[in-house]
Amino acid sequence: MTKDSDTPKSSTWVPQGPTEQGFLIPPDHPHQHVRAQFPPSIATHRGQLWMVWTDFSDQIWYATTTPESHGDTFAAGQQFPYVEGDGKHGVPVIANLNGILHAIVVSAKTGQMNHYIYNADEQFTWIHQEDSLPDGCVAGKKSREPALVAFHNKLFLAWIGEDKGLYYTEWDIHSQTWMAISRVSEGDYQGTPAMFVLNGSLHVLSETADGSADIVGYRYDYTESGWTWAPADDVSEGKAAKGVSAASYGNNAYLGFIEDDAVYVAAHLDGASWQKPEHVGGEDVVARFPPQIAVINGRVHCIFAGKWRGDLHWFSRPVLGYDLKTWMGAIDDDKWLSNITIPGTHDSCARSNVPFVRTQYLSISQQLALGIRFFDLRLRKHDDGKLYCYHGGMPINLPKGLSFEQVMDQVWQFIGPKYGDKATETVLISINNDDKSAEQKSNPKIFYDAVKEAVKVTPTYEDGSKRWYTEPVTAKLGDVRGKAVLLRRYYGDPDVEPTERMGLDLEQWLDDNPDFTIVTANGVRVRLQDKWKYATRCSLNELVTSKQTFVQEMMGRALGTLKDPGDEEDGSDLPELEETWFINFCSAVGDPVEHGEVAEAKWIAVGAHSDMHFFGKWIEGMNVRTRDYLRTMDDGAGRGGTRRLGVVNLDYPELPDDSDLVARLIETNF
Repeated sequence: MTKDSDTPKSSTWVPQGPTEQGFLIPPDHPHQHVRAQFPPSIATHRGQLWMVWTDFSDQIWYATTTPESHGDTFAAGQQFPYVEGDGKHGVPVIANLNGILHAIVVSAKTGQMNHYIYNADEQFTWIHQEDSLPDGCVAGKKSREPALVAFHNKLFLAWIGEDKGLYYTEWDIHSQTWMAISRVSEGDYQGTPAMFVLNGSLHVLSETADGSADIVGYRYDYTESGWTWAPADDVSEGKAAKGVSAASYGNNAYLGFIEDDAVYVAAHLDGASWQKPEHVGGEDVVARFPPQIAVINGRVHCIFAGKWRGDLHWFSRPVLGYDLKTWMGAIDDDKWLSNITIPGTHDSCARSNVPFVRTQYLSISQQLALGIRFFDLRLRKHDDGKLYCYHGGMPINLPKGLSFEQVMDQVWQFIGPKYGDKATETVLISINNDDKSAEQKSNPKIFYDAVKEAVKVTPTYEDGSKRWYTEPVTAKLGDVRGKAVLLRRYYGDPDVEPTERMGLDLEQWLDDNPDFTIVTANGVRVRLQDKWKYATRCSLNELVTSKQTFVQEMMGRALGTLKDPGDEEDGSDLPELEETWFINFCSAVGDPVEHGEVAEAKWIAVGAHSDMHFFGKWIEGMNVRTRDYLRTMDDGAGRGGTRRLGVVNLDYPELPDDSDLVARLIETNF
């Protein structure tokens, strides 16, 4: 193979890994390249980049980026447990459906398909969904590569059959079943279908087999008669002739294609039009198949197989004007913490397997890499004297449990000074006592002292500086970079004067309240929105709309655009407003047994269909609604000047898969 030239200086795409050509090198075989005989398939899943491929020995493999690299380094590949071919002779594709990873493997010999789901909660392996696919899921001999995409709460699979028909089926996340296969449209097709989500719509493109080789497109739309495919323009503008792949990130999309064997990626920005395609790799980098595209942690990744030997190349570039890992470094030292928009998570460690307990898929370190800087922790003291994470009486990470010390180790590793550079980030740590027993209520000193001891035994940094800020007053950012700031929701030690108790005092927190204010003994003013329980029967749309109203009203108060009676209209209260904290929760849940169409926190955050059978109109969740609301603020968050929104806490902040909500919140600071 001809040696690739360096990536042109004008390109924003940089090679991943140790080589200038972006060769993907297996860590367990550092002198080899990963090679694929079919197009690899990539997806983001729970804070990691995943890839499946088939090598030239017909063995199917999968690999993930390492947790500590946050999407920058792949671990060693593992053999995929493909049943039909004893691990061989298959063409795999993967897709992430709202935190659940799926794979379809097509037999390279027969075209028969098999469905697999990755069990990321217990067994950490691929589970074959035996006999789950409907009859007729057979890919044509010349069209073995199907297309697999997540859209709303369903998984869509499209392929060209043995009779050249363009077929699809869909898998419902609630019923856990595939529907009977149907044609997208009449007519004959050839090649590989391309299916992707662009600006909130599902598209499929395919090449006709009538001799014209035209690219025709269809869009999946909701009509009075239900969901159906409707003819649409070729949104690839002819680039799908050899297949395309695409990934969305907020209001932007990225389309990967090959032209004269060279790799290009075109950006579709702000829902407007395609930008001029960017060449990926050096002039001599040529591809055998269209590149695969995915976005994670503010970077778009492009992986493709070289034309001559199938060596996999990996390039990436930023999609933001800042780094999600160090975004606080762009904010002035003298900024009050209360005067910054800080994205956070609700019940930050609740990664339980129980649906009504779980509120997150990402670990603390993964949330930090995403840009999260506020953590809501619920702890209990165990007999060993240590603190452990809980949610509503349920221990997290059974059977071992998750200790407070383990959580903070992830925080210190992320925010501490590195390689001689000064720290840029801080993290707000809100702690609540999950133990509501009579003993704890009658003697709050037990829990107070347990947290105090955990803070006390935390070692200092190498330069002797402390890792905790536990003063009961608001700090400026420059004073707490590299530190964790304690917000105390648990009751203080009655033997300690209220003004001397550790942490910002939030012990007067009102449960399930849409608007309340706490004034601490030290005069710090904190305004909060935490309406979370919907125990009255209502539709999903009514529930989410109600929660949306409370969130947006608190944002308006943080901005100063929504005034309370008695507020000054001339802005004279601005200094006081800047030192007032605003803490706003986007999370909610319906009664799990009796009320609401969809009660799980996940569907309120991510969205769901409007009726109990999950076939109705799609109802957007809080994450999308909040993101769309930010776009309306002076043509988008951050574009109309700095706008403080306070702390905004989310469930599943990385979902849906194209979510840029955390980035939108961060941008209000710039």
